[in-house]
Amino acid sequence: MVAVVYTTEYLGNVMKPTYYKALWHNCHKCKIHFMSEEPHIRAYLCDDCWYSMPHFKVTNVKRVKKEKPRRVQIYLKDFSITEILLYSIGNIIWLIIIGYYLWFK
Repeated sequence: MVAVVYTTEYLGNVMKPTYYKALWHNCHKCKIHFMSEEPHIRAYLCDDCWYSMPHFKVTNVKRVKKEKPRRVQIYLKDFSITEILLYSIGNIIWLIIIGYYLWFK
């Protein structure tokens, strides 16, 4: 159910109403209709039901420390020029083959 409610603004000498939609919802506890723009914040409860329920606040919260994962040290060996050239030539050949199949077939 949507109702249109308006208020008035003064713009110089002209009074112009601004319209907004009033959103009606059903209370989950007492089943009455109430109006709210953000009903999910109060679990779809009207003001009376919300204030009648006890609310608990936690004051002492223990922080859980996350364990850092152990880093595995990888010792990289130095690559020779021949290994770098063979790897680069192999990749270029595969790129040429893939390009040929994409372009010409």
